Amino acid sequence: MGMSEPVRELPADGPAQPLASAVGDARHGVVTHLTVGGQRVAAIVPESLIEALRAAEDAEDAAEADAAFDEPGEDIQRDQRKEELGF
Repeated sequence: MGMSEPVRELPADGPAQPLASAVGDARHGVVTHLTVGGQRVAAIVPESLIEALRAAEDAEDAAEADAAFDEPGEDIQRDQRKEELGF
């Protein structure tokens, strides 16, 4: 699921709001933005969107780690490191 999900807004600063409806909408891929004074303050989103964002973040972290391993660095002898650490 990408960023082209249906979207709606739900004022959160009024009387009792139809939360169950927004949750039901999320089950069908609809993002509901909660608003206060007309300003978006939060969102109820489908879990699949959260999972996709987490997977993308994990992939980015893995790519950064791979790049770090590929960077050249200074070789330090084991005995030198042990001496520096007091072992």
